[in-house]
Amino acid sequence: MTTEFKDPHAWFVVVDDSGNKQTIYNNEMKDNNYPFAFEVNFSDQPTPAQNTVTIYNMSKEHRDFYHKGNKCELDFNWGSAQKTLCVGYLSEIGVNQSDGTTENLVITYTEGTDYKNVEARKIRVEKKKKVNQYTTVKKKVPGKYVKKRVHYYTTEHGKKVGHYKYEKTYQKATYTKKRVKHKATKTFLVNMTFKKGKTLEQIIKAVASKAGIKISKIQLHKNTPIKKAYTASGKPLTVLKSLVSKAESKMLYIRGDLTIMDPKANKRTWFVITDDILMQPPTMEEDDNGVNTWQLVTPLIPEVSTLTGIIMQSKYLKGKYFVSAGQHSSDGTNPQTQMSIQAI
Repeated sequence: MTTEFKDPHAWFVVVDDSGNKQTIYNNEMKDNNYPFAFEVNFSDQPTPAQNTVTIYNMSKEHRDFYHKGNKCELDFNWGSAQKTLCVGYLSEIGVNQSDGTTENLVITYTEGTDYKNVEARKIRVEKKKKVNQYTTVKKKVPGKYVKKRVHYYTTEHGKKVGHYKYEKTYQKATYTKKRVKHKATKTFLVNMTFKKGKTLEQIIKAVASKAGIKISKIQLHKNTPIKKAYTASGKPLTVLKSLVSKAESKMLYIRGDLTIMDPKANKRTWFVITDDILMQPPTMEEDDNGVNTWQLVTPLIPEVSTLTGIIMQSKYLKGKYFVSAGQHSSDGTNPQTQMSIQAI
């Protein structure tokens, strides 16, 4: 796939809690020439990126529209058809600043929905069990006549002599406490468990559904059945990351959607990059595991995201690669994409 890099269009759309929408639009034409800067990051990690939009010379009335938590969408294309770069929620509204000529406002937004704080109890299920319980009750002891020994004295031969005799007396009714045992049903929260034979995809879907984590797409490299019972223990996102790793796949955000992808799958989208597109020669870095990563800079390609296929046809580099990370950015007039690519 190739792109003709002319006629740039950019949109920043924010919707408030009442559904009201404010759109900043720039196509570098009269009446629509409102340039704004932006940075959109993407990587192969299940952590939502922190992105920014910088707005220039905006009126206070329009600045006051933005509030934390508002949903936003950043679009860009070479042409009038909108293509989404990222969807997220405003996380920080900066302070309007001025250098004496230009005012600027930096808005930070978080890509998609961050699930790292979803608690472990979200993937626990209720289990009922019969248990012994005891209740203390009052029991009435009825009144009755009892034989009681009474001590009395007489004088015999001028001396005081003690004697005993028995007589019936009435004992009033009383109350005593007594523990009574009975069976009761108690509800416990236990970790989700899965029997032998369940597939990784079945477990991933069950855990995500129970935790309220929305996964837009699941594509696993290995969807093998588990060989023994599995217990989902810990925070849901941690559990999902472990399961995805077992499936030799990647969990990541693509344009605001949490997605599980097979990095070894055949690429459905391929971009051909030639020397005419490259804004500078590629540079190479080698990590601790001996994996070579090439850094490219091109005009902004909105379709490029993590795991996108790249066909290099440059005098510097040739072959098939995939995108492992990158950034779309613009200073208002120079939209470009920086990407890290690795050989397939």
